[in-house]
Parts: sequence; C-alpha cells; structure tokens
Amino acid sequence: MKTDFLQFWNHRSELKLNKKVFVFTVCLLISFFSWLQINLSRKQVENLPVKIQFTNLPKARFGTAKLSDTLYVEVEADGYDLLKYEMHEVQIEFRKLKRDRNPEVYYFLPNSYLKTIGRQMGENFKLLRSLTDTIQLNSSLQ
Repeated sequence: MKTDFLQFWNHRSELKLNKKVFVFTVCLLISFFSWLQINLSRKQVENLPVKIQFTNLPKARFGTAKLSDTLYVEVEADGYDLLKYEMHEVQIEFRKLKRDRNPEVYYFLPNSYLKTIGRQMGENFKLLRSLTDTIQLNSSLQ
C-alpha cells in the first residue's frame, strides 16, 4: 500500500482534475457556507447552563464556603451569539431566597427573577423561562 500511495504522490501533477467535479465541489462549498450564514443569522431557541452564585450568605449559617449551583434556562438569541456563549456566573443576593418552614432550608425560585438573570447574561440573550424550577439551599453546617 505504501508503494501505491508513493506512486500516486509522485505522479500527482500528471493527474488532471475533471472540470465538472471541480465546479460541483466549488458550488457545494458556496452553498454550504450560504446555508450556514442564513441559519446562524436567525433567532434560535436553546437551553443553556447558567451558574448561580449566591452572595452575602450569613457566615453563621452557611460558613465560609461559596455556594453555587447550575441553572438551565431557555433563551432566544442569534446563532452567532449562541456560538460565542460562555457559561455566565450570575450573582443572586441571599435576601432574595425564600425561607421554608424549616429555618435551615432556603429556596431560590428562578422564574420569578428572570429579568435579573437576563440583565446579567447580556442584551443579546432573551430569557424565555427557567427549566429548573427550584434551587434548595440547606444552611446546616456539616
């Protein structure tokens, strides 16, 4: 097999490319990039991960460890913006958490704070809804 490849490589200048195949390949490449351009310029709806970082946590309840969680949101954006997307870290204040009957459990309801999360993600993304309905935080130190 090495000899076949070497013979081909040595005599490649003698091979003539069929004009029809060449024209077809060029047209295929042009149509592919045109199709890609059209589809990336359209609005797309995708599910993206967003890292939620909780700030100003009481050290007496949560200690010094940073608490974070990943939230999945449905966004509408251009295809180009979705290609450039990097996971954002959204800051949420502790005061915005809902308290359960149990004093050691707190809840974050993302759907009620979509505007806050959307502002921190950027103007190119329109948040439609949160796919994660609740994030639960336990304040018991272990």
